[in-house]
Amino acid sequence: MTILFFGSSQYSVIILKALHKADYNLQVITTSTPVTQFCQKNQITLLPSSHQAKTLSVDLIISADYGRKISQSLLKQAKIGSLNLHPSLLPKYRGATPVPHAFLAGDKTTGITIIQMTNKIDSGPILAQQTIPISPQDNAETLLKKCYSQGAKLLIKTLPKYIEHKITPKLQPNKSPTVYARRFTKQDGHISWSGFKSALSTNGEKIYNQVRALYPWPGVYTTMPNNKTLKILSAKLTEGKLLPTSVQLPGKNPISWPAFLAGYQHLLQ
Repeated sequence: MTILFFGSSQYSVIILKALHKADYNLQVITTSTPVTQFCQKNQITLLPSSHQAKTLSVDLIISADYGRKISQSLLKQAKIGSLNLHPSLLPKYRGATPVPHAFLAGDKTTGITIIQMTNKIDSGPILAQQTIPISPQDNAETLLKKCYSQGAKLLIKTLPKYIEHKITPKLQPNKSPTVYARRFTKQDGHISWSGFKSALSTNGEKIYNQVRALYPWPGVYTTMPNNKTLKILSAKLTEGKLLPTSVQLPGKNPISWPAFLAGYQHLLQ
């Protein structure tokens, strides 16, 4: 059983590690240092590009946080099928950033979905899904780790049944019930100083969700009256009010909110 794996992040490594442990024969295409390092450490074959894969005999293609569209001609090479792991409960949040968008929407749960890949992004038939709760302590980084950790277990459980044609794929509706999860720009992390001040005393949930959604990139930041940038690295929600827990000034190490107030309380008056 030869699997051609596509992945380009630390989260891809979680899936790759599970497949390797399950003793599948792997060939890997990546643009990521963490994936490359894992392959080199475990003597897994790395292919420099998808062009090299065109001559391979492949049973399955599996993609996990690859970040690029795989050509239809390559997908058709897989004798059994081509699968993708997507960190949302599809058809919700199709696109590149489903977990941040779940935070921005104020969702209390998300999930991981295994689909068959088609020519439409994140729209293929569903093989398996698992719901994952979003805790108040989660941010995009921790929740993505949870999603892919559960996804690895779900994949190893699903693969034998899929290979033996014992799963009936469930078609997705054409239209998603949520917004398309587009990629973010640096500007998406900017909040006004007046909006930040207001959130400290009332209606802080929107910025609280932004802080969690956009960590670690692009991050949430504001411009203080002295024209310095203040990054809000983490925060809590207390009785509806935003309570920053870690902030950072330009060229400085992160500091606690009380430490920031000791020097800049006057700017919040």
